[in-house]
Amino acid sequence: MKSLQTAFMLVFSLTICMAQSKEASLPKLNLAGVLTLHIKSVPQVETLPIKLDTYHSFPQYDVNSVRDSITVDRNEIYLNSPFRTVGHSFLTIADSTYQILGAPGDTIHLLILAKRGENPTQSFITFEGKNNEIQQYYQAKTRLLNAPLQTCMNEGMRAANLVPFKKMMDETYQKQDQFWMDYQKKNTLPNWFKTYETNVLNYSDAWLRVYMVWYQTEYQKKKQVIPASYYEFNSRIKVKNLTALYQYDYLRFLREHLFWQIRQAEPKPSSQALIDYAKKELGQNASSFFEIWELSGSVDNPNWVETKFKKQFPAQYQYLVDYIKQRATSNVKLLRSGDKAPNFALVNATDSLITLSQYKGQVVYLSFWFTTCGGCIQEMPYENKLVEQFKGKPVKIVSICVGTPGAADNEQLLKWKAASKRFGLKTIDLYANRAWTKTLSEKYIVSVYPHYVLIGADGTIIENFAERPSQGISAKIEKALAAAGY
Repeated sequence: MKSLQTAFMLVFSLTICMAQSKEASLPKLNLAGVLTLHIKSVPQVETLPIKLDTYHSFPQYDVNSVRDSITVDRNEIYLNSPFRTVGHSFLTIADSTYQILGAPGDTIHLLILAKRGENPTQSFITFEGKNNEIQQYYQAKTRLLNAPLQTCMNEGMRAANLVPFKKMMDETYQKQDQFWMDYQKKNTLPNWFKTYETNVLNYSDAWLRVYMVWYQTEYQKKKQVIPASYYEFNSRIKVKNLTALYQYDYLRFLREHLFWQIRQAEPKPSSQALIDYAKKELGQNASSFFEIWELSGSVDNPNWVETKFKKQFPAQYQYLVDYIKQRATSNVKLLRSGDKAPNFALVNATDSLITLSQYKGQVVYLSFWFTTCGGCIQEMPYENKLVEQFKGKPVKIVSICVGTPGAADNEQLLKWKAASKRFGLKTIDLYANRAWTKTLSEKYIVSVYPHYVLIGADGTIIENFAERPSQGISAKIEKALAAAGY
């Protein structure tokens, strides 16, 4: 894992220097980077499915999943996943999920030490090679704390107000921070990783606190007084933190924070208002990257890219713009307007099988989402409005959930149903298991969430990478109805 340390030290040292110079350029992301995961296993008596999920910090909401398996006759595999900067992936072996940290060019070596289910008290996996102590840290943290932020999110979504949520967040942060402090005293960890993980802890905590204010006041429409001490967490973070600019947790916090700030003056702020405010908060260089990152949320939508990336960006970011344009161009040839929409057969909440073909003769608007996708959740009120707007008309608004990142296979259905209920979905709500997710992701070219598709009454594609509900898709649905003679 030498490349992990080298890559991060390069990014860290460059960003420190950048922070000292107002006009300095940011280091480049490795857009062609690859992480290799090398897995060796003791002989197994049954097949162990392996999945590596990577959630990239750039482009926004970009996801890669790589699958393979350890079999009775095959006990060594290599998985290769795109990896553009230092960050996290989630490795699922059978029904157990592990968090790992990697970097472009890195090879992580993992050993499966036992047969599945052989000895519950024995460690199932271990890591080898340089910086294996980093991977072991995440395993120790998961064993003790499980998924603390998900637990807090669930509490915030069902709580009557922000008081019990804040109490749980404070307690959870203290537990995580105490574990982190104790672990550093007992184990030798690189200094760059201490900075990195401290940022992860602080910004993931800050993001959820700010997000929950939006969720309860804007999404759930709860009228309440925010506790005076609610924003005490601001004392341990910096809004402008150039050393963390490429980190997933920081960017997610930054977007939520900036949107919340401008909502105080503009209840329904535009994307341009967000970019303008970012310039005031971050300065020219960092805000330009943030603008490209924000626009990259629809990186695979050729129509979006053609419109939004006409303007001139600073030369230092041209490689990012070129990458986005190249991705969008490569998708123009795939699933074009007029192509037959790929069929599916998915279950709904009552375990009934729903197919796309049964809606032929009706206009269909597909929404692909996962349960912890912030962008997906923010669109749900608008999806519900579409359902109400086209009630009684030959229009179907169909949501397809592809699961919960990091959750075991046997938990996925329950988490989907709980999330659908929590978000109050009024759409035709369907679930795609792992096999269907892979199939639909390939056929509909889904890599960034949420992803939308508009299908005509004749069963052909009107637009893949369609506009979001909040971006005015209703006008195109009306046009599709008129074209079908309704």
